[in-house]
Amino acid sequence: MSHLKILLASRSPRRRELLEQLAIDYESVDVEIDESVKTPMLPELYVKKMSEQKAIKALSEFGHLLTDKRLLLTADTTLSYAGNIIGKPENQAHFFDIMRTLSNKTHTVFSALTLVGMQNGKERFVTMLSESEVTFSILPEAFIQNYWASGEPCDKAGGYAIQGMMAGYIQSISGSYSGIMGLPLFELRKALEEFDYFIMS
Repeated sequence: MSHLKILLASRSPRRRELLEQLAIDYESVDVEIDESVKTPMLPELYVKKMSEQKAIKALSEFGHLLTDKRLLLTADTTLSYAGNIIGKPENQAHFFDIMRTLSNKTHTVFSALTLVGMQNGKERFVTMLSESEVTFSILPEAFIQNYWASGEPCDKAGGYAIQGMMAGYIQSISGSYSGIMGLPLFELRKALEEFDYFIMS
């Protein structure tokens, strides 16, 4: 894999950590899109759309950097409870609402990734979706307040990080730990193989 380079269009330090976990060479660039939900949409469709829109935006700015040995990677993660999309907390009150909604319940985490590469002189998009379930125990009010004060929830989908302080209240997960973190590595490996790149081979 040493000859492959990933252009990661994300500011997420967690996605960088996950690429490093697979010993994938990468450089990161910053891409911003409007992630607001304008029309009612299934969360799994929303997260794939966001990932693909990030890729389209990144291509408009950095497409000239793509080669047959440099692929573009974008990703998006969203939470869903009772069919409703739960995004990043907008403020403290919104965060408290999210936590009280998810306390002692099971929610779904959708993570999509989009890999774009050049094949026969054309851009090829491969988008994959990971679906996981996370069950919280009861979240005490004092914990919710102190967790917000820690600053950790601010930029996280659903207002928490599975690898952070919330871990003590996560009763169980079903699915992809890396997907819940923000970049499903099983799906990334499969997407890379679509471009004939095989990890550790």
